[in-house]
Amino acid sequence: MLDHTSKITPAELAGFMPAFEAQLRQDLRNYAVELRQLAYTLPNGVGEHDLLQLSGRMRATADQVERRRSVDDG
Repeated sequence: MLDHTSKITPAELAGFMPAFEAQLRQDLRNYAVELRQLAYTLPNGVGEHDLLQLSGRMRATADQVERRRSVDDG
Protein backbone atom coordinates (compact mmCIF):
# COMPACT_ATOMS: atom_id res chain seq x y z
CA MET A 1 0.00 0.00 0.00
CA LEU A 2 1.25 3.46 -0.86
CA ASP A 3 1.48 6.22 1.68
CA HIS A 4 1.60 9.94 1.04
CA THR A 5 5.39 9.87 0.54
CA SER A 6 5.39 7.08 -2.05
CA LYS A 7 6.19 7.91 -5.63
CA ILE A 8 4.44 6.21 -8.53
CA THR A 9 6.54 5.95 -11.65
CA PRO A 10 4.97 6.81 -15.02
CA ALA A 11 5.32 3.15 -16.05
CA GLU A 12 3.44 1.98 -12.95
CA LEU A 13 0.74 4.56 -13.54
CA ALA A 14 0.40 3.55 -17.20
CA GLY A 15 -0.13 -0.05 -16.15
CA PHE A 16 -2.65 0.85 -13.46
CA MET A 17 -4.86 3.37 -15.27
CA PRO A 18 -6.38 1.13 -17.99
CA ALA A 19 -7.57 -1.40 -15.41
CA PHE A 20 -8.87 1.35 -13.14
CA GLU A 21 -10.69 3.06 -16.03
CA ALA A 22 -12.22 -0.23 -17.12
CA GLN A 23 -13.54 -0.80 -13.60
CA LEU A 24 -15.00 2.71 -13.47
CA ARG A 25 -16.71 2.19 -16.84
CA GLN A 26 -18.20 -1.08 -15.64
CA ASP A 27 -19.37 0.56 -12.41
CA LEU A 28 -21.02 3.34 -14.42
CA ARG A 29 -22.83 0.74 -16.56
CA ASN A 30 -23.99 -1.11 -13.45
CA TYR A 31 -25.27 2.10 -11.86
CA ALA A 32 -27.10 2.94 -15.08
CA VAL A 33 -28.89 -0.42 -14.91
CA GLU A 34 -29.81 0.13 -11.26
CA LEU A 35 -31.11 3.61 -12.06
CA ARG A 36 -33.22 2.23 -14.93
CA GLN A 37 -34.69 -0.42 -12.61
CA LEU A 38 -35.41 2.23 -10.00
CA ALA A 39 -37.13 4.42 -12.60
CA TYR A 40 -39.62 1.65 -13.36
CA THR A 41 -40.61 1.38 -9.69
CA LEU A 42 -41.62 5.03 -9.21
CA PRO A 43 -45.26 5.57 -8.25
CA ASN A 44 -47.35 6.80 -11.19
CA GLY A 45 -44.21 7.03 -13.30
CA VAL A 46 -43.33 10.41 -11.78
CA GLY A 47 -39.79 11.24 -12.90
CA GLU A 48 -39.44 7.97 -14.80
CA HIS A 49 -38.61 9.61 -18.12
CA ASP A 50 -35.86 11.79 -16.62
CA LEU A 51 -34.25 8.85 -14.83
CA LEU A 52 -34.38 6.74 -17.98
CA GLN A 53 -32.69 9.53 -19.92
CA LEU A 54 -29.99 9.85 -17.26
CA SER A 55 -29.46 6.09 -17.30
CA GLY A 56 -29.05 6.18 -21.07
CA ARG A 57 -26.54 9.03 -20.88
CA MET A 58 -24.54 7.16 -18.24
CA ARG A 59 -24.39 4.06 -20.42
CA ALA A 60 -23.52 6.04 -23.54
CA THR A 61 -20.72 7.84 -21.70
CA ALA A 62 -19.21 4.58 -20.48
CA ASP A 63 -19.40 3.11 -23.98
CA GLN A 64 -18.13 6.28 -25.68
CA VAL A 65 -14.85 6.24 -23.77
CA GLU A 66 -14.33 2.63 -24.78
CA ARG A 67 -15.16 3.29 -28.45
CA ARG A 68 -12.89 6.34 -28.56
CA ARG A 69 -10.01 4.31 -27.14
CA SER A 70 -10.50 1.48 -29.67
CA VAL A 71 -10.56 4.00 -32.54
CA ASP A 72 -7.39 5.66 -31.25
CA ASP A 73 -5.65 2.29 -30.86
CA GLY A 74 -6.69 0.86 -34.20
